Parts: sequence; structure tokens; C-alpha cells
Amino acid sequence: MDYFQVNLPKEFLSAINELEGNTVEAKIKLSLAIGLFVGKQVTLAKAAELAGKSLGEFIDVLRSKAIPWMEYTEEHIKDDWDTVQKLSKENRDHNE
Repeated sequence: MDYFQVNLPKEFLSAINELEGNTVEAKIKLSLAIGLFVGKQVTLAKAAELAGKSLGEFIDVLRSKAIPWMEYTEEHIKDDWDTVQKLSKENRDHNE
């Protein structure tokens, strides 16, 4: 993996120290990965990889910060509603 160096003002240090992680590097990687995921610039799996965490660990971090990790779209709602309607009809037909 290629690396690059970034210089940040010291004002960032107090905020960085509040983040999860054992080292400043780990804290910044996690924070950037969360930001990229929330901004929909990377997938959940890629964000976990960039943060150096397993998918489960990264999901746990997102949950701890009340960040939704799964998108539930209008299409999902429609599909669920259609399925409920179909199952209800099958159940009615079965009970008749």
C-alpha cells in the first residue's frame, strides 16, 4: 500500500484524542473511513478495510455512533409491502 503524509494544525489533536483507537494514526484512519462511508464515497466493506477493522468491528463502531450502516430505500419498503400482501393473501387462501 502506498502512503502519503499530511500536516495538520495542532488544534486537531484534542479532537483526534477523543476518537477510538490506540494510536493517532488508527484514530485518523477510522475517522476518515467513517467520513468516506457517510459521504457515500466508499462502500461499507471498503470503509472497514480502510479503517483496518473487520466488517463486524466497523459496523459496531458505526452503531456506537448511531450512524446507520444499512440503507433502507423506498424500493425496499415497496418490496417488503408486496411480500406482506402476498403472504397475507396466501394465508387467507390457506385458511379458507
